[in-house]
Amino acid sequence: MVQAFKNSDIEILVATMNRQSLDFLVPMFPMQHFSEFNILVVNQTTQDAMITSHYPRVRVINVFEKGLSKSRNLALTNATGKLCVITDDDVVFKDDFCNHIINAFNENTTAALISFRVEKALGMLYKKYPEGRLTATKMGNRLNIMSIEMVVNRDLVQQHKIQFNENFGLGAQFCMGEEALFINRIYETGLQIIVEPRVIAMHLVQDTHARIVVWDKYYVQGALFTALFKKDYYKWVLFKIAYELKSKKIKLKDVVAAIKAAIAGRSAYNKLL
Repeated sequence: MVQAFKNSDIEILVATMNRQSLDFLVPMFPMQHFSEFNILVVNQTTQDAMITSHYPRVRVINVFEKGLSKSRNLALTNATGKLCVITDDDVVFKDDFCNHIINAFNENTTAALISFRVEKALGMLYKKYPEGRLTATKMGNRLNIMSIEMVVNRDLVQQHKIQFNENFGLGAQFCMGEEALFINRIYETGLQIIVEPRVIAMHLVQDTHARIVVWDKYYVQGALFTALFKKDYYKWVLFKIAYELKSKKIKLKDVVAAIKAAIAGRSAYNKLL
């Protein structure tokens, strides 16, 4: 069987900020020097603190505006690899990550996006994942995918003009939710999304979302669920509240504030439209 994809088709799209050099890439690739990989770095910085690359396979774009989703979109627009790994500057890739990516896409050649597993320290999984490979047709599976788990088929995504919503994500008005909107756009277009039970990276930093206060979290949820579900947004807000009460992520005294925040977030999002 002729392979549809090979290792040289992989390009790693790294979003970062205020870097003085490319040294931050060294710990991300413990198996060999980063210059052996196809890498595109989008560095949000200032005009007096730009970085350059002297490595043929490593490109850098310095930009002077804020917003993680803007960096993701700029990277996807300028990418040249057929398979684009969406990642951050604090991820450490596993030795065999390229093989896992190539094998998964060669077994699912029509997939627009494949989500892989990520570990925490000591080989522990970052979160609870489905037992085996599955097609992400259920909303719950799609909403649970993080950006650092994503590898996308660039041609399919670009053909359908799919981008991250720049109103969502770190540095935007709504500080999270960009992954869910990006994946849902792929799903609504009719493209295939696969959840793959292979680990490609390790992420040691605590999830930023877990540290967000109740008001800020549900302000974003109100906007996000409005973008995803329109008038049915309130059902998902109530479902989120019920789930977080059960799992003790919020307390009963937080419910009224969560609902008010969700309404405020919905209103703010509708004004953007």
